[in-house]
Amino acid sequence: MATNVTLYIGLPPYQTKFRFTDAETWARVRTQIIAAMNAGTGTIEIDRKGDKAVYVYSPVLLVNWIETSD
Repeated sequence: MATNVTLYIGLPPYQTKFRFTDAETWARVRTQIIAAMNAGTGTIEIDRKGDKAVYVYSPVLLVNWIETSD
């Protein structure tokens, strides 16, 4: 599993960027994303600085990521 992941949600220039360095945290988020993509809809919940960002996935919400290993 990647140890350095940058996740982008939304369309530029309004996209939101998240960085993950913990493989377990990224695995939880990635599982939500894949499940939502497979179903065509769903929620993606990301813990961020004590808050929780929640996105409702749909086919028009751009979600992509870059995985690198250190």
